[in-house]
Amino acid sequence: MAQDHKLIVISRSELKDLLRETLQEILKENKDCTVKSTLDILDIHQAAEFVKKKVNTLYEMTSSKTIPHFKKGNKLYFKREELEQWLSEGKVKTMQEVQQDAITYSMNNKKRKTMW
Repeated sequence: MAQDHKLIVISRSELKDLLRETLQEILKENKDCTVKSTLDILDIHQAAEFVKKKVNTLYEMTSSKTIPHFKKGNKLYFKREELEQWLSEGKVKTMQEVQQDAITYSMNNKKRKTMW
């Protein structure tokens, strides 16, 4: 049983288009992994912009270990998720939340009367 082999002739521009489409499909399939990993790790300039601070301020904060970061060689990097969490830790409670905390505290810490 002989197989028929056909020779397909395409132009250079057709080959480029075919390769471009194929690469776009591959990138689209892997987009979530690639984009997520590159957006999750920030350099010092990206982190400064993200937290709305000057780069020098960020260097001071990393030196005093007041902001989550890590080093690779001489470079500082930040995880976006950790920065988001760090930012949210500075949340100021509303008056209602403060009042609720006070009620909860007083309910849980009632003084017991002791007989002397």
